[in-house]
Order: sequence, then structure tokens, then C-alpha cells
Amino acid sequence: MPFIDTSNKDVKSFKGLHLYHFWLSSCSQRVRIVLAEKDLDWVSHEIDLEKMEHATPEYQSIHPNGLVPALVHDGQVIIESIDIIDYLDTTYPEPPLRPSSAANLGEMHNWMKLADGAQHSIKTLTHEFLFKQNAMPPEVFDVFEQKHNSNELVDFMRVWSSENGIPKDEIEAELILQHDHFVRLNEALDGKDWLVDNMFTLADIAWIPNVRRLDLLHYPLDIHPNLNAWYKRFQAKPSYIKGISEFEIPPALADFNAYSLERAEEGTGVRSFKPLAA
Repeated sequence: MPFIDTSNKDVKSFKGLHLYHFWLSSCSQRVRIVLAEKDLDWVSHEIDLEKMEHATPEYQSIHPNGLVPALVHDGQVIIESIDIIDYLDTTYPEPPLRPSSAANLGEMHNWMKLADGAQHSIKTLTHEFLFKQNAMPPEVFDVFEQKHNSNELVDFMRVWSSENGIPKDEIEAELILQHDHFVRLNEALDGKDWLVDNMFTLADIAWIPNVRRLDLLHYPLDIHPNLNAWYKRFQAKPSYIKGISEFEIPPALADFNAYSLERAEEGTGVRSFKPLAA
């Protein structure tokens, strides 16, 4: 379990559950859904990534990589969303979000690992198809580079905010990866409501933010009918509403939709890239 030691004395004194998160963060969405499923009381600490609050010394004293989410439980800090949701389900076992058999448990963890491994892909596609209209000007990037501790994130933002942006072949590689994942999910959901043992588990929760994100950038989910039905089934759950819908910002969603439509009209939308272009 990735407990980390924090130098923040205030955080060390926290009692109960505290979550540092951002409304659009797919990793934050996973954790909020589990908290909703468990009906747990928690204290919200929203970190505005657009205002670079994740790059402040205060937040980086809590999460040294300046990423969200970070869960604090009785003064102990836990990072990495997949580990956080696993921790919450073992610490608060009712209702259970894991199968009972060892084989099915292993399958659940494999799905979770696969979803977690897609995060760079999600980040790349999000910045290209949703955020590119608001790429960082040089003076803003300079400040970000000076303040943020994560060299990996700084390098990514440097490429994204550059004049040429993210190379097309990289965008297509990440879109192909997501498409292949969705094909695999669609096959796994054939004749089933949920991924593992036809039971709602952490495997489903790990994947729902990724599917939601691709939906926002106008990926055609209807080409994967089983996955699309699963997505609609999940969206009707109270935990989805509490963990995702209630945190979404309508003007931002409208802006994303308008930009996606503009890109589609220009022939540069998500469907103009491989493998969807084929």
C-alpha cells in the first residue's frame, strides 16, 4: 500500500477520511465512486488544476508528485487511485466490491491494473481533444515548470503547449490503445452486466472514468454495444451520480462539446484519427 510520509503537520492531525481531488480527474472519480458506494463520510479538499493548485508547495508537501487524488485517513496519506480504492474496500468491507473466489479476485485486479495503465493514454487524448483550445502560453508554462515537482508531467506539458503540440502518430497510438481496450471490454461484457463474475466490483469502477472521458471527446461508443450498455447501466447508479455527475461543471462540459464539434467539422476530431478513421 503506497502510504507516504507527509511533512504537512496539519494533514498528520486529520481525523477520518479526507480527499484531495479535482472534479474532472479520472483517478479522483474512481475514489469518489467508492466513497459513495460505501456511504462514507469524507471531507472534500478540491484542488483546482487550472489554477495550478497542485503545483503549490503546500499540496506537494502532501503529494510529492503534485497529482490528484490523495486520500488521508487518520493522518496517513495514501496515493495512487487504484491502491486507494482497494484500500477503502478492504478497510470498509460493506458492501463488498470484490468477488470472493481467488480466481475472480485475480481477474478483478488484472482489469484494475489495465485501467490504471491507460492513464497516460487518457491524459494524452484529453489534452489533445478537450484542452488543446486552452494550451498554456509560454509565460504560464515557465511558471508551471518552476513550481511543479514532477519532471514527467512538466515534460508532457512542454510538448502539449508547444507550437507543434503532441505528434499525430503519438495521438493515434494512444487512440488505438484505447480502442483495443474497449474491444476487449466489449467482449468481456458479452452476456454480462458487469466485468467480473457478473458482480459489480472495483474492476468496473476502475474503468468507468476512462469510458466517460472518451465519451466526452466524442469517441463513438456505439461501435462497442456491450460496453455502451454497461456505460449507460453504470450512469444510472447513485454512486456514479454522486461520484461523477454531481461534480461535473455544465459550462465546462458545454465548452468541451462545442470544441469537439468544431474539431469534427474541421476534420480533426477524434474520428479522423486511426483506428476510427478506418
